[in-house]
Amino acid sequence: MNTKLASLIAMLMVIGLLAAACGGGEPEDIDIPVTITEGKMSPETIKVKQGDTVTLQIDADVPGEFHLHTYDIESDIPGGETADFLFVADATGRFKITYHPQAEMDNHGGLFESEELKPGDTFSYEVADHQAGETVPFHSHLRPALAGSIIVSQEPGQTATVEIRYSDTVAEPHEVNVGPGTVITWVNNSSEPQTVISGLHADMVMADGMADGMAMEDQQHQEDEHQDEAAEIEVGFLEVQPR
Repeated sequence: MNTKLASLIAMLMVIGLLAAACGGGEPEDIDIPVTITEGKMSPETIKVKQGDTVTLQIDADVPGEFHLHTYDIESDIPGGETADFLFVADATGRFKITYHPQAEMDNHGGLFESEELKPGDTFSYEVADHQAGETVPFHSHLRPALAGSIIVSQEPGQTATVEIRYSDTVAEPHEVNVGPGTVITWVNNSSEPQTVISGLHADMVMADGMADGMAMEDQQHQEDEHQDEAAEIEVGFLEVQPR
């Protein structure tokens, strides 16, 4: 009888240990490194358990908005440095993650900046793949009237070589539609030295009375609208498993 009782107790202990092993345990604090490069996230699927407090340590090649759908959590991520994205994995399931790249339009010279170009000199810039869907303004710091914008298509197959010519009064053409991989070359055909700088000039009023500030504000408004319309890119998923 004692042997049977001992066997029963041993069996119950084994069952208890197996049940504990099958359980999810206590919620954890989890740090997960995440990279976003050229519209692709690594790891593509992030797996955690319900109740975990998760910190995604996001390193993106370009600034943008990181959006965890259904949880409806968004955060602006700077480009080229690591940013923490914190949430508690309350809901179980599989949830889409998207990223909305943002052009560095507010960063004066953040994408490109030439040396001073003497009359006849040229400057070239190759549009990167990650700039698809962006609008990038440019200007000459020495004569802000020489300004325009680069509209980068999201459609493949528009690679080309484009030339923008500076005169004493305008940049011609002042707006170009290109695809990723396009090489844009500015030619200084003006009678004075000029520069080529990405972004909008700090002074919204055109120099030397060549155009008024209202025209420039309207151009900026159109560029902002185009930027807002850029589609989010689906970069991966979050999987939250029951604990």
